[in-house]
Amino acid sequence: MKYTIDKVLSHGFVMGSIKIDEISKHSDTKTSKEKEMNKFLSSIEKSVLELDNMNDDSYIMIQKLMIQDPLLKENGIKYINNGKTAREAINLVMSDIINSLEASSSDYLKERTNDILDVTKRLINNLGNKKKKTIDKPFILYTDNLLPSYVINNRDNLIGVIAKSGGYTSHSAILCRSFDIPYVIATIDCKNSDTACIDTRKNKIAINPDVDDMERYIEEINASKKFIKKAVNHKGFLFLANISLTSEIKKVLEYDFDGIGLYRTELIFMNSNRPLSFDEQYKIYSNVSLALGDRSVCFRTFDVGDDKKLKYLKTKSKGLNNYLENKDIFETQIKALLKSNIFGNVKIMFPMIETIEEFMELKNWTIKIAKENNYKIPPIGMMLETKKALENIKDFRSADFISLGTNDLCSELYHIDRMNRLNDFNEYLDDLLDKIKVVIDFCNKNNILLSVCGELASVKEVAVKFYKLGIRNLSVSPSMIQMLNSSYNEFISGN
Repeated sequence: MKYTIDKVLSHGFVMGSIKIDEISKHSDTKTSKEKEMNKFLSSIEKSVLELDNMNDDSYIMIQKLMIQDPLLKENGIKYINNGKTAREAINLVMSDIINSLEASSSDYLKERTNDILDVTKRLINNLGNKKKKTIDKPFILYTDNLLPSYVINNRDNLIGVIAKSGGYTSHSAILCRSFDIPYVIATIDCKNSDTACIDTRKNKIAINPDVDDMERYIEEINASKKFIKKAVNHKGFLFLANISLTSEIKKVLEYDFDGIGLYRTELIFMNSNRPLSFDEQYKIYSNVSLALGDRSVCFRTFDVGDDKKLKYLKTKSKGLNNYLENKDIFETQIKALLKSNIFGNVKIMFPMIETIEEFMELKNWTIKIAKENNYKIPPIGMMLETKKALENIKDFRSADFISLGTNDLCSELYHIDRMNRLNDFNEYLDDLLDKIKVVIDFCNKNNILLSVCGELASVKEVAVKFYKLGIRNLSVSPSMIQMLNSSYNEFISGN
């Protein structure tokens, strides 16, 4: 049986045995209030200890902060004092958080519900002393929702994921791309130990293929394994990477990217329930700069707002106003970024710019901080992702570089949501290319480096059109290196 993939969250071509994710059943025999309280508090301690012994720093930090949040303990104790079991208390506390996220109009925040479910599952599993089962051979998971910790715990043998739901910006998707695990959204009919083949090149899933198809898949998969995941010679072009986790830097270097075109720093801020200190941020940024060496790394200043709220930020809107409302936090980040420019390879980029006045206020603010602290002034640029900035592109001659953020730009121009932007790109692509041509001409005339860092750069068909239009620099997820190689080769061959 063959199925069409609804959505690709991480690319790949694999074949293996299916394991269906079964919902864990927990007994819930009610004990005394004191015993339930001890179980609850012990679960928190066990979960933190468990996370301390895991290696994925970025996501593990998020889980630890959630579990150590005083409100979790406070609200859990209240529920237990009102007669609930420890398991019921955990579920109720987490349900309150999930309900508030699901009520949001933001797809980004909705995708965070998986993180809460992940913490819930960990806490409940640690209420008892049941030993966790591990899988010691390669498998493809079929599940309703993929939890990030499942990816981390099974990364050695998890070769593919088919899920009924999930989002591109979820931590599960980011981890799968980081570990080169194909992750697709589809609903299929299967049972445990069925053979499945995931082929994102053709957007297909095959369940229990016949002998001829099986042999063909094995031959193609073996051939793909011989392909070295390394950037082809691309003189005059830049292959750049979009990353959110420090763990992804290993792939950036291994695949020989020219640098990082977009480092999303807001995930660092979302990892904490308080503002990060200068020293904490400097350590993170300087480690990235050190790892990249003579390759450039473009840090986007924290991009939070209507779709990514943090309780310690006075968030009113994206862009300049967001920084003006949080001056100390913004200045601390800028200082840490400036000091981390160890090799002169750091670039600073501002998101959601609408006018030249906004950009110049942030640029001059950054230069002032640099001069006051005797820091070298790095290249300072902007993400072009608003309709207003696009319409007034000729004003931005003072930008050292511009990166096209097609995600927000297309959503604003064509009134499409995050989920449909890639599915429906043929409906608006020609018009978008016409608009981008004006940007290319402007950047060429003013010697401004231009790149594309939005999701459209990851679509081969669109990447080739970007090249033909005159764009020479694309920034994509590290897992998309083969797509960059293929689109570049197609372009220079004239096909």
